[in-house]
Parts: sequence; C-alpha cells; structure tokens
Amino acid sequence: TVMLRWTSSSDKQMVSDAYRLGDLVIKADVTDITAAYLINNIELAFKVWHETSWGKDIPFDVFCEEILPYRVSTEPLENWREKALASFADIYRSFMKDTAITTVEACSKVNSLLPRFRIDKDFPPTCFSQLMASARGSCDEMSDLATFSMRALGIPVSTDFTPLWPDRLNGHTWSSVYDNTSGKHVTFVSTEQNPGSHRILIPVSKVLRRTFSIREKINDEQFNIPPVLQDVRANDVTEEYGASANLSIPVVNRPLFGTQYAYLATPYETSWNIIRRGNAGQDSIRFLSVGKRVLYLPVYYKNNMQTAASYPFLLEDNGECRFFQPGAMQSITVTRVAPPHEPWVQRMAGGVFEAANLADFSDAQTLCVIKKIDGSWFHTTSIKNTKKFRYIRYVSPKRANCNVAEIEFYNETGEKLTGSVIGTESLENSTMTRDKAFDGDPATYFDAANDQSWTGLYLDAPQTITKIRYLPRNDGNGIYEGHVYELLYWDGNIWFSLGKKTADGHVLKYDAPANSLLIVKNITAGRIFRRTCIIEDGVQRWLPYDFL
Repeated sequence: TVMLRWTSSSDKQMVSDAYRLGDLVIKADVTDITAAYLINNIELAFKVWHETSWGKDIPFDVFCEEILPYRVSTEPLENWREKALASFADIYRSFMKDTAITTVEACSKVNSLLPRFRIDKDFPPTCFSQLMASARGSCDEMSDLATFSMRALGIPVSTDFTPLWPDRLNGHTWSSVYDNTSGKHVTFVSTEQNPGSHRILIPVSKVLRRTFSIREKINDEQFNIPPVLQDVRANDVTEEYGASANLSIPVVNRPLFGTQYAYLATPYETSWNIIRRGNAGQDSIRFLSVGKRVLYLPVYYKNNMQTAASYPFLLEDNGECRFFQPGAMQSITVTRVAPPHEPWVQRMAGGVFEAANLADFSDAQTLCVIKKIDGSWFHTTSIKNTKKFRYIRYVSPKRANCNVAEIEFYNETGEKLTGSVIGTESLENSTMTRDKAFDGDPATYFDAANDQSWTGLYLDAPQTITKIRYLPRNDGNGIYEGHVYELLYWDGNIWFSLGKKTADGHVLKYDAPANSLLIVKNITAGRIFRRTCIIEDGVQRWLPYDFL
C-alpha cells in the first residue's frame, strides 16, 4: 500500500508516519533463511529442469545461474516458485505436452501473459506477488517479474543491463533467455517485447549480465575502483551484442601514482562518467570488448578524482579510434546548442498575419503571407500598410495547430507592441496556450485545438504595423538573438571556456582549436546539451551519431 501511494504523494514523510514504517531492517540470508526454504527451492528448480522437454539441453552451469537461484536481488523472500507455478499452471501443463517447444518459444508464451507495467521509478526490489499485484516499477522490476516467472517454469532467463547509456546518467535493464537450440541468449523486454523482436537501438559502451555467483574479487585497490564498477555479481557480455572491439590506447599523460588500472569514461554535459576498466601499462592501456559508436575518454582514478590519460576518441564501426586532439586556432560558426529535432518548423508556411479594427476580424486586412520558412530562427518581415489597427493576429494554415513559438509586432517608431492576448483555445490539458507566442521564451509555443486556429493581440490603442518578427515552433536548442551563450572545448584535461557572447542573429562566431570537442551552453535559458560536437569542414557535427 505504501509503495502504491509513494510516488503520487507530495508528503512522503506523512505516508511513512501514517503506516508506521519505522527504521529499515536489514536481514542477512546467511542467518535468516531456513534450510527448509533452500531445500524446497532446490527441489522445485530440479523438478522443472527435469520435467521440461528442453531441460536436457540446459547445461548445468546455465541451470545454476538462470534457474536455480532462490532470489533475484534483495526483494522480500516468499515461496515464489509455488506461486508462479500456480499462476501459470495451464501454460506449464501445455509445455509438458509439447515435446518440441523451445525455451525461446516458451518464454514468448509466458511473456505475453505477464501484466503490462506502469512505469514507476521509486519502487524498491519487489517480490513476485507484489509485482503481479501492482504491475508498477522501472525496467528493473519488469525484468525481475520475467525472471521469477520464467525460472519457476524451468525457462533459463537472465537480466542484462547497461550501467550507463553513452550520453546520459542512467542505464537500462532488459532480459535474455537461453536458447536451448543454439546455446546463445536472445534478448526480450519483460511484458512488452518477445524474444526476436527486441533490438537495442542506441549504441552501448558496455553490457553486463546479472549473475548469482561472484564473478570477481576486488583486490587491494577496491577503494580506488569507481562505485559503478564494484558490482561483482555481473558478467561482461558486450561481445554478445556484436558491435565491440579490443583496444590498445597509447598513454599521453602518465599518472602521478602507481596503478594497474585505467578506465574509459563517457560524456554527459561537462562530466566524464567512468563505465569500464582496463589494464594500464607503461605506454598503453588495454581494454577488452569495448562498445563501438561511442565517444570515450581514457582516465586514471584515485580517491574519487580522475585525470585524463589520453585524448578523447570515437570508436568507429570499423574498430578504429578517431582521436580529438586540439589543433591550431580557426574561425568557426556555431548554429545550435544541440542537434535539431524540429519536425514542426515548416508548419508556419502558408500562415497569414492579419489586422483589423473589429473584434471578429470581419474587416481584416492581410499584412503578409508566409511563403516559406528557412529555418528555426526569427524571421523578419517589413509591412508597407500605413493604416492603424486595434487587432492583430497570426492565422495558422490547416493541420498546423497554430504552432508558433514567438510573435513580435512593431510600430513606425520601432516600438514593440503589447496588449491583451486573444485567440482560439489550446489542446485540452495543454500548457502551451496562446499566450506562449508572446512570452519571450523560444522554447514554448502555442498548440491550438483545431485547424481554425489563431493567436494575436488586442492593442490599447490603434497602431500602424511596420514590422513583424516570428519564430516557428522549435526545440529550444537554436541560437536566438539576445540570448547569452558560452562555448567550451576540451583542452586535454579540462573543459576550457572560449568566452560568453550575446547572439545578434541565429549564429555565433568564435575562434576555437581545430579538431577539438565543443560544448555549447545557452546561459540565458539555462540549457546545455549532453552531447559534444565538433566543427568539420565548417559544419557543426554532433558526436557520435553524425560520424556513423
């Protein structure tokens, strides 16, 4: 009950007090689990291993890791095997009759019966009964439900995960089933995608498979191994996912302290986040099964501090490393803070600006028609009409929902006009109302409810309109006039600022080292993108995808 109310509650302490949760109690398996519980788990695991037609094809080591374990993580213990066998009794009986069915086919059938999840990031490790009842949690809980269900029926399943995506601060978890016909693992997403239909679409730097047994003992340097790498119950299976390579990286900067390890880190904004370990030699560092199509920085690590061992590099599809070592200064043009995702820009093409003196615009006169949109920046149009008007508006073309980010009207003295915002209604429950077209924020926009949509101003007094500036709906990551920006480049050790500039158009001019990694910040909007870029042949290109 607490878990179901936890996320939606604004006062979590009140929830905790109301249900008298008290302090966290930690129970150790070695002292609290009974022999009877373990014996029952072992007997049921062996029973389904021997009863299923595919059991004879499951090696003992796979059985020990992917069917036998009595728990998945630190969830509350219960007799989950009996409960899962009861929940899926009918389908398990069908497995007994079908002597030709494979583990992959059986996994698909069970996965199709699992409840669809509502994503909830705040759930702790949860047992089978709780997962079936709530159907809530993150990708971790989704995977746990598949693990409980499949293993109870003798289907060997593991949890695979990447600790960190290459360009963000979170990872992802999914499942894999051991294929008894090929001896390989086939990935799937618990409750959502069956084996064979699941694909990892984002490049991964590292993939691990959760194990029950300890795979590695951390040596005396354990306090100088980053926390993300201290998971000793996981096996590196990056190579199974295809796009990986073994690397030998030349050392540029030697550490000031003795160490047998070096690490690879991936970028997020201005931080480098360690993702894998390698063996450090005198002149080179050896890394095994490194995910391709990812930007890396080799680093040393000690006492929670890291220093660069070499220059950043992109591991390309052919296994080659493209290093980014700053060169001579050159003049560059910066056009964006982030790569574009703006399918709405052309929605203003065909739109019309009108002016009137009657509220219903029955006497409207056309000020201008937008024939084309050159890009996601401010467009300026001069108006030759000398009449004065009280009402001015932008009328959207059909199927465009009046998507406009900013509109500015000016009179003959160059004064920006203000007034009461008028227009049609926005989409139901949308925060992008008609006033967003006049709020001065390029990242907000009007999203109207229908095709007969418009937005405009009711002026305090009639005015002559001599100029209109407008900005199409965009992703908020362009260069906008009046906004302050900062450009940084990786000099080999730190992100070095090349200074702040106020944009006077939709591009910025800088002098920056050739072949250097760059990060663009929008200081005014507080925007910084998680991916770096480089200027190549005068074009701003984003790592890693623009190079692959």
